[in-house]
Amino acid sequence: YPERDGGKKVDLKEFAEYLDYCKIPDYDLPQIQREVARNRCNGEVFISSIKINEVDERMLIKVIDDKLLAIARFYPPSMHGAMLTENDIMAELRKNKITYGIEMKYIKAYLAGRQFCRDIPIAKGIPIVYGKDAQIVYHFNTNPTSKPKLLEDGSVDFHELNIFTSVSRNELLAEVIPDVPGKNGMDVFGNVLKAPAVKKGFIKHGKSVVISEDGLKAYSEVNGDVRLEGDTIFVSDTYHVAADVDASTGDIRYDGNVTVTGNVRSGFRIEASGEIEINGAVEGATLIAGGNIVLKRGVQGMHKAVLQADGDIISKFFENCTVKAGNNINTGSALHSNLTAKENVIISGKKGFLIGGTTSAGSRIEASVFGNRMNTTTTLKVGIEPDVLDHFKDLSVMIKENQDKIIELRQTMEALLKKMKEGKKLLTSQVQLLKTANDSIKELEIALENESEEYMLLKEEIENHRGGKVIVGNKIYPGVAIHMSNRFYLVKEVQSLCQFMLDGVDIVSGPI
Repeated sequence: YPERDGGKKVDLKEFAEYLDYCKIPDYDLPQIQREVARNRCNGEVFISSIKINEVDERMLIKVIDDKLLAIARFYPPSMHGAMLTENDIMAELRKNKITYGIEMKYIKAYLAGRQFCRDIPIAKGIPIVYGKDAQIVYHFNTNPTSKPKLLEDGSVDFHELNIFTSVSRNELLAEVIPDVPGKNGMDVFGNVLKAPAVKKGFIKHGKSVVISEDGLKAYSEVNGDVRLEGDTIFVSDTYHVAADVDASTGDIRYDGNVTVTGNVRSGFRIEASGEIEINGAVEGATLIAGGNIVLKRGVQGMHKAVLQADGDIISKFFENCTVKAGNNINTGSALHSNLTAKENVIISGKKGFLIGGTTSAGSRIEASVFGNRMNTTTTLKVGIEPDVLDHFKDLSVMIKENQDKIIELRQTMEALLKKMKEGKKLLTSQVQLLKTANDSIKELEIALENESEEYMLLKEEIENHRGGKVIVGNKIYPGVAIHMSNRFYLVKEVQSLCQFMLDGVDIVSGPI
């Protein structure tokens, strides 16, 4: 029967499958193709001489759309073949384990006016309605910069530094956009399709932060400054020292920020959980900050000054001091000082020099001038320390050894368990061996998990530091020693406008 009223043409593949279902193995497919191409109405074609039994009406079911839709397709019976009833159709659905969302109205409509070789949506599931995670919106700058401004003459302005975010009392700091729960679905087989759980949102905070009754908004309780550490909001007052830190103030330990209008005299100490800002000079003092340290002048350390910050350390100059930053060190010059930064050490400005001492950075050391004409010993270290690399290699060996031990123990257990399944009685020593092997596997798996976690963290750290560099903005003099990972390079002649980096296993210099 050719198509009518916008119907589809005969699908030869479907036609061949139907003949196979009718158990007609030998037929002339080319002849059928020619007859279909003629598009004759009510054409009858002799295709096989084999005698076949009567063919009943047939129903095929296909499940699609992630099991959310079942399609039924009906094929006509032979002249005296049986027609499907509603009970037959329901039995076929049960046979295919389709139990949910059965469209009885479509079944009845089909039985009232059969249309063969047509897809009928016989069962429909319910799709999952996906929810939305809660979100926290912060109404303050969560990442203030501490980078000094480079002026046209090449000098650096350390006065305009945006390192604090000021807030006023009752100021809105953050709010939660509530989560929207999802809804479960159901497939045509009657299986519940669980909607993924959504993440609840709540504001983490320290002191001086007030949360609204509904838990959705956070306000500052005081006038001060705000910062975000991880996902926790901290608000603190700032402790102001109007003059010098000396015998009149004693040591200062403060849970917040500290600003000093004057100098910090030798022998005194400032510890702050937040930022430290000094407008005057720092002598042989100790400064320890949980945030950044900003010195508007610099450090005349007298070989006694120690500065340590979890964030950045910024100063106009360093002289005879020890400086350690969790992020970056940025200064106009450094003389006979030991500088250590997890990220970068930057000696800013066209005349910025680094002479003497040891400077270490995880990623980059940059200055205009390294060393001097007197060939003063100046040590530069960039990247991962050798002992960290050695530990990384040891972890790799330990992981492989533990993996091999686990495989060996499992093989032993499998051999003993196989004997038990075969009905063979194990010796007392073999039973004990089975228990010992099982306990050892559990211990090794815990050790392996810890080693693998540490290995991946070290691997990420090492890969992130592969691009370690020493950048020379003007000149580097003999006497400068460069260490990168476990490699060493001694500068033996003056070089200009260059950079040093690892190339394979060697430290090489090249143009900027």
